[in-house]
Amino acid sequence: MFILGHIGITLVVFYIASLAIPSLKRHLDYRFIALGALLPDLIDKPIGRILFEDVFASGRLFAHTLVFVIVILVAGYVYFRHRGDSRIMLVAGASFLHLLEDRMWMAPQTFFWPVFGWEFAQGHSYGSFLEYFMNIARHVYSPDFSFALISEISGLLIVLFLVYKHRN
Repeated sequence: MFILGHIGITLVVFYIASLAIPSLKRHLDYRFIALGALLPDLIDKPIGRILFEDVFASGRLFAHTLVFVIVILVAGYVYFRHRGDSRIMLVAGASFLHLLEDRMWMAPQTFFWPVFGWEFAQGHSYGSFLEYFMNIARHVYSPDFSFALISEISGLLIVLFLVYKHRN
């Protein structure tokens, strides 16, 4: 999944939850949900694909673990209890949805890190972040319909719908 897919699908999950649980609406801040939807990639891609490509060769590291989400959730809960502000918990929830959207249960060594050891699974090295990014873009935005392309189109449509729905 790519940027629009993560943002759009995560936003619509929170939007549908707010329809099912109306009291949730007052706690939603879609900016923090969008941040949480991208946070695992914003952290792990620079670490594993730019700074330490030769060590990890992966964009799924610390922020793609349940431990990461649990730490943010606990911090958010403490902050909520003291300040009544749920935005950090929104980031945790959106980050958890990111992990589900990435199907991280298929990579249990990372998802359940450090239960299966302190090492992360070695990924494929592309040589540079630009080569990695271009490879992803070729696969996502190719004429063939792929899961990634469908999620990007869906994410774009969802974002456009929610912007239209919440315009002033």
